[in-house]
Amino acid sequence: MGALRHVDARRIWLQVHLWLGLTLGVVGALVGLTGSALVFDHELDSLLNPQRYAVTGSQVALSYADYGQRATQALEGRARPANLRLPEGEGLPIVVLARARAEGGGFHRVYLDPPTGRVLDVSASGGFIGWAHSFHESLTLRAHSGREIVGAVGIAMLISSLSGLYLWWPTGGLGRRAFGFRPGFAPSRNLHYTFGFYGSLVLALLSFTGVFLAYPEPGRAIVGGFGPVSASSRGIQAPESSGRPIPPDDAVAIARALYPEAKVASLGLPAGPRGAYRVSLRAPGDSSARFGPVVFLDPRSGAVLNRMDRGTRTRGDAFLVWQRVLHEGEAFGIVGRIVICSAGALPALLVVTGAMIWLRQRRKPRTDRVGAAAAVGSNA
Repeated sequence: MGALRHVDARRIWLQVHLWLGLTLGVVGALVGLTGSALVFDHELDSLLNPQRYAVTGSQVALSYADYGQRATQALEGRARPANLRLPEGEGLPIVVLARARAEGGGFHRVYLDPPTGRVLDVSASGGFIGWAHSFHESLTLRAHSGREIVGAVGIAMLISSLSGLYLWWPTGGLGRRAFGFRPGFAPSRNLHYTFGFYGSLVLALLSFTGVFLAYPEPGRAIVGGFGPVSASSRGIQAPESSGRPIPPDDAVAIARALYPEAKVASLGLPAGPRGAYRVSLRAPGDSSARFGPVVFLDPRSGAVLNRMDRGTRTRGDAFLVWQRVLHEGEAFGIVGRIVICSAGALPALLVVTGAMIWLRQRRKPRTDRVGAAAAVGSNA
């Protein structure tokens, strides 16, 4: 009876694994491929758009106000600068993200030479990399619950990864042949089993972290059930007043005075009557700017509205920060990026090989298919 229940359980999970792969798995494969491209976004973008990276150096020589003004002039009124991203390394430009004034216009990007402020390029969409960001995050359907759809795909991929590992596990115990290609198996089955096994845990990690990124507020609420979590930074607003805004360079100076050894990673500009400056910093030794301090400032008084750093973040906050860092592969240098890039391409391979296995099974007589389903895993 126990063996029969075991076979029944495997048959159920086989069907779940199969239909998740043939439906949401197709979308997941496309999301994974765009994710692979985004791991090396600067490198790919420099190949596709070399003019954006024709910098004369990495030294930020002008004031932040100057960079913002040059971006504003280049945009010719089409968009309003919202964020200045400083170079993360050698050979990279300053990127000014600007919110389009037209309804639903998205973001424009202005690429500036750090030492001179010369405009290198202006893009209304960001080109292929901009499209890849939009597709990976929301299937380019942000206004139509695209982000939530990607989250649902992430849940399906998490279930598929773990169920695939369960189905791979040999019922007769592990042996040397279980970890490589097996004699007598079709190439598609060998590819599916072997690459699926070695990539299952990384795929599960990417899916798990992706779900948290797709559903930030529910994710925050779940983590809050296990321990304290700070309020979302999206709710931070400045008091309304009629005072004159302080220059962006003054805002940066106030933030840097709090963390003298840190470097500026980005500067978010106030939006609306209660918008605030957001100064993101990168502390020495941080493998990612996301670990660094973030300071929110009243744009008129310069008062610190909130700040987050290693000392003020709770364990729940740190867990949430790690979700994006792990998802993007930043934490482990070039090795981590290569692993995440490879794992992003894996769903496409598994969907194709899984479909080939299913089609081959469909061509067999019904009795053979039932027997093969019951034996899934025992031959693995």
